[in-house]
Amino acid sequence: MLVEDLSGMERAVALYASDMPTDYRLQGPVDTTLIGWISQGAARLGREETRRRASYLLGHRKLWLRDMTTPEIDRRHNERFPSARRLKLAESMASTSYFWAPVAPAARDIPAVIDGPCPKCDDAGKLWARWVIDAEAEWYEEGYGPCWVCQPEDGAA
Repeated sequence: MLVEDLSGMERAVALYASDMPTDYRLQGPVDTTLIGWISQGAARLGREETRRRASYLLGHRKLWLRDMTTPEIDRRHNERFPSARRLKLAESMASTSYFWAPVAPAARDIPAVIDGPCPKCDDAGKLWARWVIDAEAEWYEEGYGPCWVCQPEDGAA
């Protein structure tokens, strides 16, 4: 598996699972050791498990940035990634790896998956919303729309 075929989150997951030391520092302008550890971690977990964990990590980050994580979601995240320090390093090094191994366009399509019920819609997948059609005419429409937290951007489930 080529490192270029892994998204940033997949690279972070692979580095977390690799033999990379938790106190690792970059070794020069092109760090081939880091690229090797990404490959090692991805091979250790396998393609599907790397992608699954990366999707959960992305989902957790999406909630965390909005201060929407629940204790249950945090518990499962901490089971998956028990060392916050190692995860922080893995994410930092994964983003640095873009300099030497750019992400292929196909690798950028990784879904954010919430590990548990959506804290916004409670897994209904939809929210009541009010849309402004024409503000000057005070024309509004109300109804259910896709949940912006747990549904894909295009609204398809």
